[in-house]
Amino acid sequence: MKLLFAALSASFFIVNPVSAESITLFDAKEQCRALETTEGVRYIPPCTLPDSEFSFTVDSSSKDIDPNPSLAVYFQCTTLRPLSFRYQLSRNGDVFSTGNMEGSREIEQAQSSFSLGRTPANYTFKLIQMDGATGFQAIKPDCKVVATTNGDDEVDSATFTELTKINIAIWETTTRAVKKRWLIKYEIDNAKYWLETIQGWLSPENTAVVAKLNDTIEQLEDILETCSNTYCGTTAIAKIKTLNENSEEALVATKELLNEKLEDYDFGSGKINAEVTAWLQLRTLINETLTPSKEDND
Repeated sequence: MKLLFAALSASFFIVNPVSAESITLFDAKEQCRALETTEGVRYIPPCTLPDSEFSFTVDSSSKDIDPNPSLAVYFQCTTLRPLSFRYQLSRNGDVFSTGNMEGSREIEQAQSSFSLGRTPANYTFKLIQMDGATGFQAIKPDCKVVATTNGDDEVDSATFTELTKINIAIWETTTRAVKKRWLIKYEIDNAKYWLETIQGWLSPENTAVVAKLNDTIEQLEDILETCSNTYCGTTAIAKIKTLNENSEEALVATKELLNEKLEDYDFGSGKINAEVTAWLQLRTLINETLTPSKEDND
């Protein structure tokens, strides 16, 4: 397993994500019953799950589009008992990802981020089930689930490079699981172990990279929950394949973006600046990852 995390050039370039869009999918103030208490207003059951969803389009027409356009979902909430939501993410009408998320008062822990690749598609994020909103429950004000696409925030080269490396790690670990189905539970658990190890190396200030890694680890945990003590069935296999395909799609899109940037560079000048060196190194890293070696085929 390569898991190549060698430092590349720290040169600076900008990647512009898609235009920002956002929607509030759940607000305890609107969906639950208000109760005045000695501690202030609290929201209590019954709570309703609104039939709302967040739909948006990823358009790859721009050469400077982020290869990992991200959907961020924030669930900031403080409750007496755990409150969680099941969600589904669809692409062109087909559900390709499901999961579970719990609220947090800390913004970094309240965010789930989804890398959606660069392929033009219509996406929909929808809450499909609410757990913990019955019985003895009290929810503090400003408990909301807000979904948003990345907007005009710029992605610097360090974040761009680290996100690519995270996708490489995800692709390599999930590829082993897809190939070795007779050991799939072991390989999924191993993938989770390696990603958690990388998680411990990351700086908490790099929220985009941390969010990407945390979301993948949560998906692996969700997959493992569908497995028995020794066996993973078709549901787990389908989910790990989707995770693998999404990471590969992101890597291919990154390489396409780098190719487009390098097409405009005059290599005949004999001078390769630090920025172009970083692009070349990152493209080589992707090529080496996606090109099967003899060892991988054995």
